[in-house]
Amino acid sequence: MKIFTLITTTLISISAIGQCVSDEGNVYSFTYAGANYEIIKENKTWTDAAACAVERGGYLVEINSLEEQDTVFHHVNLASITASITVAPDGGGASYLWLGGNDLETEGTWIWDGNNDGTGPQFWMGTSTGSAVGGLYNNWEDEPDDFSGQDGLAIAFTNWPLGSAGQWNDIDETNSIYLIVEYVNTTGVEDQSLDYKLYPNPADDHFVLDGDFENETYQILNLQGQVLVEGTLNGASPKVNCETLATDTYVIFLPENGSTIKFNVTKQ
Repeated sequence: MKIFTLITTTLISISAIGQCVSDEGNVYSFTYAGANYEIIKENKTWTDAAACAVERGGYLVEINSLEEQDTVFHHVNLASITASITVAPDGGGASYLWLGGNDLETEGTWIWDGNNDGTGPQFWMGTSTGSAVGGLYNNWEDEPDDFSGQDGLAIAFTNWPLGSAGQWNDIDETNSIYLIVEYVNTTGVEDQSLDYKLYPNPADDHFVLDGDFENETYQILNLQGQVLVEGTLNGASPKVNCETLATDTYVIFLPENGSTIKFNVTKQ
């Protein structure tokens, strides 16, 4: 049985650069596993960082594996960051960059919500004595501790008393620090304002794509851009079979209208 959890909908082309960055010289770009990333060296709260990521056509980064973690942190160290400019005082005085996780909706329920729509797959439950959810990756040590109500997820650039550079920490979401944005590689996808949802959530071996369709082709791709499943959508809220997919992150691409949906699949 597979569980589908919607991460974010309607990702637009990364060519649609937003105005939330004052100087594009403050943007460091890199790629990993078919996805594009940006380290934005400008100070923002978690909420403003998520809004900026969406404006630029992406979302605050979601880290799903040790390999992605190592790649992201490797590039953080290559991005010529001045540590003293991106400090969170409540995070042991260390330097940090925003990731796409938070427990803003429910204390202790940590979800990937890089576009700040209040939904996303839960990867952790509780504080430092809690546990991973659904087998999803995490990189806490003696965190999270919810010190004074901390609800934003950040990756440390320097050490702090309870952890080391590269590890995750919960810090107050009103801290003003740098951020990391992730984009799915959707070359040729046009800017769209469509909004599709997947349900039920969770789902057993299939999901329903909300909307009305008439002979519309869909493709399910991995983050390397390989088409794994394709078919045709017809009628209102058609079912899409997903039983052949393994645990991973995928993109649904609707070529006719250029809409994409990124989602995570886990097994129960």
